[in-house]
Amino acid sequence: MDLTVLLRLIHISAAIFWVGTTFFMLFFLEPVIEHTGQAGNQVMQVLASNTRFPQVIALSGIITVLAGLAMYWRVYGFDITTMFGSRFPLTLGALAGFLAFFTGSYFQGRSVKQLVALGATIATQNSPPTPEQMAQMQQHQARIALGTRITAVLMVLAVIGMVV
Repeated sequence: MDLTVLLRLIHISAAIFWVGTTFFMLFFLEPVIEHTGQAGNQVMQVLASNTRFPQVIALSGIITVLAGLAMYWRVYGFDITTMFGSRFPLTLGALAGFLAFFTGSYFQGRSVKQLVALGATIATQNSPPTPEQMAQMQQHQARIALGTRITAVLMVLAVIGMVV
């Protein structure tokens, strides 16, 4: 199998998972978590701390970006005239993909880690969360939700750039 075909297969497969998971979170998981209140907070805590979900979605983003970068370099090189000439939409799509990864890592990655730490603290105190802890939890969840929305928009732009 040609390396370019293999890179394309890896890039597309990882991107499908990454984008699909992001849209699942945006349109289904986050509204359920918000609607169910404290039970939703518990689900979010379990998802973030007892599963590999945060690592898997981050890994899918890394694989998508690296495979895309390798494929871009292999097929087009990093010639400025090509990047900003005939392949400009693809360049913009790649930039949107990089920004989606950065946004997801910055907004969601940090907040998920802080949310897990807060959940561990709450679990050890053997009492319901304090109002301050609930406020912190909601702040982290809001940051994760904002990151999901920004990432989703950037992903749509990346996909558009890839197909134009």
